[in-house]
Amino acid sequence: MNTNNKLGWIKKQFIEHNPDEIKEGYVFTIDDKPLEFSNFQPLEDFDVNCFALLHTTHDYEEFPPVACCTCGCIYCDSVRVFVEFIDNKVLWTLCHSRCETKESTMVSNLGKYTFLKEQYCQVINSLSDEIEKRGGAN
Repeated sequence: MNTNNKLGWIKKQFIEHNPDEIKEGYVFTIDDKPLEFSNFQPLEDFDVNCFALLHTTHDYEEFPPVACCTCGCIYCDSVRVFVEFIDNKVLWTLCHSRCETKESTMVSNLGKYTFLKEQYCQVINSLSDEIEKRGGAN
């Protein structure tokens, strides 16, 4: 298992539906490169599930999103991550879920990344602290 990946996060401004309304969301970075996908927007405070990101996920419905569908529904056509804690490592397997209002299919293995547990947990906790500071849910 490669342990060279480094997780981070950045804030990014984006336009959801109304061009006059600029929002700010979060984008995860891997090895200092933003984890971005076409037709998906950054996570807003209420989209981030730090609790799920700090535990091994078991059922697909528990997989937290790392990018949201532009339709605005949380978990709809989102890019989700299967989180697996193994000893001192955390393994991410990215997958794409199906949108209820669009024709799309489940695509697994959009990417696999391995992080050192200590560095990973520090990043997730710093994101949780940021969301709490801003008054978001988590």
